[in-house]
Amino acid sequence: MNIDVTLRNYQDEDFPALQQLLIDTQIFYEPLDKQVIFQRKINHDAESIIVAEQDRHIIGTIFFVYDPWNSFIFRLGVHPDHQGQGLANRLMDEAEKRLRNRGMPRPTLFVEEDKEEVLTFYKKRGWEVLYKVFCLEKDLQQ
Repeated sequence: MNIDVTLRNYQDEDFPALQQLLIDTQIFYEPLDKQVIFQRKINHDAESIIVAEQDRHIIGTIFFVYDPWNSFIFRLGVHPDHQGQGLANRLMDEAEKRLRNRGMPRPTLFVEEDKEEVLTFYKKRGWEVLYKVFCLEKDLQQ
């Protein structure tokens, strides 16, 4: 991987580039991927959205939610032009390190059932499948 990739915390001015990355990596979720929501997230935990930057371009990201009881990793995405260069592992290493440093021994993540390649990636990193679940959502603003 190119050594000139910097991992850093997301900043509000990154939103347009991060939104485009989420779209390009097919992990964009319109109800939640809004600038105001990301701003609230980083106001709550400034380290919870990590971006990978190369030549002032956002080329990768990972989100996490820290809770002392159970923490989650979400939204690992690397721009298609930069996949296969180790950046996903680097982002995972950073998110895992940040959670470990906060005392979280066993975070959780979700993989869509039809994403075998993604599941294989996580298994190679030592993640274990616990069980299959349904992911439910409710709009609390209605």
